[in-house]
Amino acid sequence: MLTFLRKKMKGVLIVVAFVFVASIFLGATMGRGTGGQKPSDALAKVNGQKLDPLRYREILNRLIGRFGQDKLTISDIPFIQSLALEQAVDFNLMLKEAKKKVRISGREVDMAIDSIITQQKLKSRADLELALKRTGLTMSQFKNMIKEEMLVQKMANKIRSNVVVGPNDLREIRASHILVSTEAGAKELLAKITAGEDFSALAKKYSQDTGSAANGGDLGYFATGSMVEPFEKAAFNTKVGEISGIVKSPFGYHLIKVGDSRLRTFKGEEQDIEQAALKQKQASAFTKWSSELRNKAKIEIVQPELKAHSLRFKGRFFEAAQEYKKALVQNPVSPYLHVFLGDTFAAIGKKDLAVTEYEAAISLQGGNPELYMLLAQFYEKDGDNKKAIKQYTRVSLLAGDNKALHERLRDKFKELKATAEYQTELKEIKRIEKKEAFEAELKGEEGESNTVAQ
Repeated sequence: MLTFLRKKMKGVLIVVAFVFVASIFLGATMGRGTGGQKPSDALAKVNGQKLDPLRYREILNRLIGRFGQDKLTISDIPFIQSLALEQAVDFNLMLKEAKKKVRISGREVDMAIDSIITQQKLKSRADLELALKRTGLTMSQFKNMIKEEMLVQKMANKIRSNVVVGPNDLREIRASHILVSTEAGAKELLAKITAGEDFSALAKKYSQDTGSAANGGDLGYFATGSMVEPFEKAAFNTKVGEISGIVKSPFGYHLIKVGDSRLRTFKGEEQDIEQAALKQKQASAFTKWSSELRNKAKIEIVQPELKAHSLRFKGRFFEAAQEYKKALVQNPVSPYLHVFLGDTFAAIGKKDLAVTEYEAAISLQGGNPELYMLLAQFYEKDGDNKKAIKQYTRVSLLAGDNKALHERLRDKFKELKATAEYQTELKEIKRIEKKEAFEAELKGEEGESNTVAQ
């Protein structure tokens, strides 16, 4: 879900500036997270209509920036791409609903653009257009995307504004229940309770809720928004020490006993309980709205790579492998696609096929140490330390002055008891530290020279 829509914002302009400026100036990260995708690829269909690839790209850029491009590995890409697709689909559904119920004027869009220019300390719209051009966007496309963001935000604000906090939202109750599958069974148990039999003992013996039956039906403390609506309504309308009538829910028939009621507490710095409850209830209302939109939608992933990711995360590895192969037909020079296919083969125990794919990736991008690292990790996991050490050594040769990578290799060689390689890494780290110290000394001398010259 789009997290910026769940947070409290001071206004639409701030939201737009935050989201889009991040996307513009992180545009250079696209190559890291796209794997084998092309910006023009058909990605998915939502209710029969194509998903906007520009929106997907914008969200993908933002996620890469949020996670940190330097911290992402090749193996992280399928997750990031899948998350971006999920958010793009959610946005598409929310946008269509927003267009039916709210409006954004051209003046509001222009104000948002002026706000972005001011916040980013750009001299003019021409500077903004240059920034957009570097990411492959025109001003017209950008304005349209801003308008869409504002529409969704305005709809979210409308949903939030309709939320009110009542007395029950400020408290939490402790309740126990007995769940049975038939109304007749519930009536029989209610008669036993009315006759004086112990509620807890009956719950242990008859309740079909295995999670609470052993504890006498005790559900602990819970607040509004935690249970299905019929159960929650009955529980909060029952006085402490009393038992509700028979309550029907999607799970069956309940008898509810309320044991305690107390004022709610909230984690964090929020001191105003009513305001904290309002924020939580607003977030729940938004989540419920967006979830209902998705549940009603027909979503079809079209792009083979994204479809493969989805299948793979569902454990459908053989089908995922076929989709990765289709993606490779479309883009045979992508090393990342070979890695994803190799990871898929590794997951189903096809070790030889996995190695073939990892080596294919290396053949396409032999100067990338991360590809050798992946092959080394595969061999190590497979118990072949000799081959793993060989690949880790190749990583070292490509690591150059990357101190962090040499430190990782140092620890790895120590773990694998590769003494000679371990000593090599110590020397490399020492060499880099000397170089860093020398460069820092030079920089200091340059600073002193500049001061004297002034």
